[in-house]
Amino acid sequence: MEEDLISQFGAPDAPYCNPETAKIAIIPAPLEYSVCYMEGTRMGPQAILNASSQMELYDEELDCCPIEAGVYTYPVLDYNGMDHATALKTTGDAVRHALAQGQIPLTLGGEHSLSAPVIEAVHAQYPDLTVVHIDAHGDLRDEYEGTPLSHASIERRVVDMGIPLLEIGIRSFSPEEAAFMKTQPDVAIVWAYQLAKGLAHIPWERLSKHTYVTIDLDAFDPGEMPAVGTPEPGGLSWYQVLDLFQEINKRSCIVGMDVVELCPMDGQTRADFLAAKLVYKMIGYRLFSK
Repeated sequence: MEEDLISQFGAPDAPYCNPETAKIAIIPAPLEYSVCYMEGTRMGPQAILNASSQMELYDEELDCCPIEAGVYTYPVLDYNGMDHATALKTTGDAVRHALAQGQIPLTLGGEHSLSAPVIEAVHAQYPDLTVVHIDAHGDLRDEYEGTPLSHASIERRVVDMGIPLLEIGIRSFSPEEAAFMKTQPDVAIVWAYQLAKGLAHIPWERLSKHTYVTIDLDAFDPGEMPAVGTPEPGGLSWYQVLDLFQEINKRSCIVGMDVVELCPMDGQTRADFLAAKLVYKMIGYRLFSK
């Protein structure tokens, strides 16, 4: 029912959700135009908000309540009547607004195609930006199913913007993407099997002063995160993803983030809670890690 929907991440009381003082801007973006397998990512943002209302807000690792730094959730973006391109522009405009308020944008998806206009908006403010993409899929196709706006092409659009790209956890890749990657010195990939076997060298030296982090939830092993549209075996664990984020945060200033591709499933509310807790840990690390 409508009255049961949570509108503020963590369901905080004022002043923690004051848009005038918030450091983090949560932007719920239920965008779903190009999914190619399981549908439902449009329901992801609200599922994350709802689950977040049941979290304990004290972080035992950081010994604080990160939400007290100020986390404001903007109204859920309304894409009714829009085509894909217009919806993407609307998403980018929402992030530009948050940046203009001096806030760090954290967008909740929705399908991964939403990240392109968001990254473009952040890049305009931080021209030296590097993108770190934690995902099961490379998303480097020039187009997929007839559209360059596809969720399967998001990182190709990042490359088109001239932004250096570091992909981590990849384990599903097309021949087209493999050929493209070999021609791109500004694209580095750390494969999931390398992480699993202790063979990974993560080229952290590629990070610039400012970094954008995009996390597709299918980066996690489906045993931990089953509620995604295209699950892939052999994924990352909860603590692996947290360690990666912490390392990025130590080495660079994270100026934008997103968590995308939650596809809520009946009987799998644990997935909604994982996504909500991940968002909260990212906020905590970004604002309070030393």
